[in-house]
Amino acid sequence: MTCLFRSVEMVKVRLFIDRSAARATLEGIGEHGLLQLEDLNQNKSEFQRSFSSGIRQCLEMQRKLRALEVDVRECFPSRSFNNNDSVSREELNSITLDELDRHLSNLEETVQEMNMHWKSLNSHRQQLLEHHYVLVLGSHLFRPGYLSLMSEESSHVNGNASSMNVKLKPNYTPVDMETTFLRLIAGVISLPALPLFQRLVFRIARGNCLCRFSEIEEVFYDEEKKENVRSSVFVIFCPGKELGLKIQKLCEAFGAHLYHLPDDEITRRSLLAQVSNRLQDIETVVGTTHSQRLQTLSEIGAKLALWSEKVLREKAIFHCMNMLNYDTSRNIYIAEGWTPKDELEQLESLLHEGCRLSRAQVSSVLEHHVSDNVPPTYFRTNKFTVVFQNIVESYGVASYRELNPACFTIITFPFLFAVMFGDVGHGLLMCLFALYLILFEKKLGRKTLNEILQFCYDGRYIILLMGIFSLYTGLIYNEFFGVAMNLFGSRWKFNSSSNFACGIDNCVDSSQSLPPRNIYPIGFDPIWSQASNGLTFFNSYKMKLSIVLGVFQMVMGIFLSYLNARYFQRSLDIYHVFLPQMIFMNAIFGYLVIIIFVKWSINWNSTSCQSNPSCSPPDLKQILIGMFMNPGYLPLDMQLFRGQKIVQILLLVCAIVSVPWMLLPKPLILRKRYKRLENSQPFVSREFRHSDHEMNGNSNTGHSSESEEEAAESKVKSSSSIEKEEFDFGEIFVHQMIHTIEFVLGAVSNTASYLRLWALSLAHSELSEVFLEKVLYGAMALNNSFAVFLGFLVWFGLTIGVLCLMESLSAFLHALRLHWVEFQNKFYNLQGDGRKFVPFSFKSIK
Repeated sequence: MTCLFRSVEMVKVRLFIDRSAARATLEGIGEHGLLQLEDLNQNKSEFQRSFSSGIRQCLEMQRKLRALEVDVRECFPSRSFNNNDSVSREELNSITLDELDRHLSNLEETVQEMNMHWKSLNSHRQQLLEHHYVLVLGSHLFRPGYLSLMSEESSHVNGNASSMNVKLKPNYTPVDMETTFLRLIAGVISLPALPLFQRLVFRIARGNCLCRFSEIEEVFYDEEKKENVRSSVFVIFCPGKELGLKIQKLCEAFGAHLYHLPDDEITRRSLLAQVSNRLQDIETVVGTTHSQRLQTLSEIGAKLALWSEKVLREKAIFHCMNMLNYDTSRNIYIAEGWTPKDELEQLESLLHEGCRLSRAQVSSVLEHHVSDNVPPTYFRTNKFTVVFQNIVESYGVASYRELNPACFTIITFPFLFAVMFGDVGHGLLMCLFALYLILFEKKLGRKTLNEILQFCYDGRYIILLMGIFSLYTGLIYNEFFGVAMNLFGSRWKFNSSSNFACGIDNCVDSSQSLPPRNIYPIGFDPIWSQASNGLTFFNSYKMKLSIVLGVFQMVMGIFLSYLNARYFQRSLDIYHVFLPQMIFMNAIFGYLVIIIFVKWSINWNSTSCQSNPSCSPPDLKQILIGMFMNPGYLPLDMQLFRGQKIVQILLLVCAIVSVPWMLLPKPLILRKRYKRLENSQPFVSREFRHSDHEMNGNSNTGHSSESEEEAAESKVKSSSSIEKEEFDFGEIFVHQMIHTIEFVLGAVSNTASYLRLWALSLAHSELSEVFLEKVLYGAMALNNSFAVFLGFLVWFGLTIGVLCLMESLSAFLHALRLHWVEFQNKFYNLQGDGRKFVPFSFKSIK
């Protein structure tokens, strides 16, 4: 939690690595992910760097691996070949990159030849099968007496359309159109194209042809379209040579395959026997080729993970080596980068290990390097905290050593979500779903999930917390799928002598409608769900609760800004930003929270209060409005405690004074400091101008022994290398004025923004009640078992689809906005200059 509260302390190091040990050292660093390298060759383009040829070689090898993977997945679609986690470093080092490149080139050529041969065999086999079906299915047309019957018939056409490519082999030529007067054209056409083909044949021949079709039961696979295609045999008898040529061209246009169909029975049987024999031979060859192809691709698939990991690592190492500076005089590489301070010993051990593995003659050296650059921000997270850190960093990356709101978000985010989503039943469903994702996280992590399931899987722990907190708030609201739970028995009862209920232990005079002495133990009494004024009661409570939670969270955000200012020793931000902001917020909205609790603590049904005509619950909104509009006036019916009028006047004065306090002192003090330093140096750098002007975390050392003024002077004296400019008091004053106006107006708007907790909670509760009464109860009122079953299905579908999915997403987004806009903008990432620690790691590049 310490590392999550503030980022890990970073140091900049410079590495001197022997040329022979550079690759082994970078490989060890990539295994552990300890160093973020700085590019020392920014003045060179990617093509001018030393290892650009190695990167191009890796890119070409990755292309070959992707092509091989496509072929492997085509033959083994259900098997996984990318389990890189099981690849060891010894296996990776057992093969060199050049050897793998040559091996992949040979495999690519081999697989391409196999694919071409496989496609040729399949195409030849399909043509033989089609010819076989033409001979078998077309033979019944030549039985005795059938030709004389055909001359008396006419062809009829209808249907749909598609197209295929024509493939005519030399051994499969169409029937000769010059031997007889009656021309015969036979072939195979795709089934979707058949109806349109029939219509066009009829129009071309003007009805002077006879067409016969027979569907082929076997399904053929089209290698070009990568899909199964159903086909049909067709036989067309037409008179004349010219008409036959027209129909033949039409067949070519539709991609039909034409085959020879003799009208002589002896010739037809002889040709059928030849086709059958050749088909048997090619089936044997196809089977053998298929087995060899599967074996080869299976062997390739078993090594794909190893080869892909090898190429990926080598490319990453080449990228890193392009960022190093090579010293030709000493034959060493120089590297600079950031690393966690507590990982320096391990980084040194990795340098020695790299020298040992490469048998380098010169040992690598690590030295600390002083830098004026801001270190990167690094928070150590685990699978539980990483989702909360991602939520925070979606708003912006923290400055170095700036306080991290993720450790607070772990509790506040699911709690605010639950305030809007409070229901025991819905929270239970969410918990069960999250528990399923957690229990099977290893199995699900190895699968490729769709976008929605992957989003849920990544946030499984936050979903679990949201479900647990929803169980708690649902218990407070006393709602279970919209039904009030009477776990401990209601403390109220209705009677005939009054329209109002009274407490079961305080109902001596039922006309007074006194509340119970012993209230319901946990949450709301279930009788409120049946009361006519129940909605008013819930609205009043949830609205006040939203204000209380919002003010507490915003005050906590302002207090965290104090922790940042104290850590970086920015006294101006403590005395002239934090203090006036805290006074302004608490003088108005903190006071509103106090009178909310005071109003809740008063027993308005007591005997003393009943005897006092002015003792009635006041409207808190009117109190707050009157505090500004009429400060010295407070009616008796608005008074909650003694001295309230004086307290309100003092708070109003404090709120008014805090506004110029935020606006004026800080720019004036910075101007005074500049004037004092102006005598020693006429120009002040931008570094000084922003050193104490903005609340950022750009301090590499955190606490300092020097005072702020001494630090500012030292900055000015040491800034000769920095571009200097005149001190612009107007710009600083305008900047401070914008921040002041933003805070004052934001205090009002942000407090009102927390009313979304009340609105979303009310909407969720009312939707649950509507679905329950209109759907489930409405179906039960029909006294029909089928109607009850159907109503339950509809109600359950609405509960899952609307309440558990849509409403949960809405509550999630609103909780996200409350943390980003209302909470984090008080102290976090105010300048937006943070950069994330991105170490060189093989895990992050997978």
